[in-house]
Amino acid sequence: MNEESISLENQARSLNEILKNLETTAGIIGTCLVKSNGLLITSRLPRDLDHRKIGAMAATMFGAIENATSALETNDKVYNLTIELDDYQLMIIDVGRDIIFASLIDINVNLGLIIIEIEETIRKIKNIIN
Repeated sequence: MNEESISLENQARSLNEILKNLETTAGIIGTCLVKSNGLLITSRLPRDLDHRKIGAMAATMFGAIENATSALETNDKVYNLTIELDDYQLMIIDVGRDIIFASLIDINVNLGLIIIEIEETIRKIKNIIN
């Protein structure tokens, strides 16, 4: 193993640990990090879900909303996207460097508190990837 692959392995382990710590927040069902092309980086989603499909879906939806907003001819950047379903919400957030954070959140929670925790988690993720 060369130094670069060891560094990437340590980076992935650190990212997974950060996502694991977010699980202690009430209402977080699971989280994952994906590349903007849909490739899964790390996941803390429940075992009964297809992690790769959810990651690819999150990246596709985020890319689609970015394309749709570019049609509005604004210079505004899309930072996050929230989709509300019957039982949970899917929050997708641009982390930077072509990385997207996705989280499944219980529908009946204080979203303000969760957003604060997610913002802190994303700050930690940015420190690792930069």
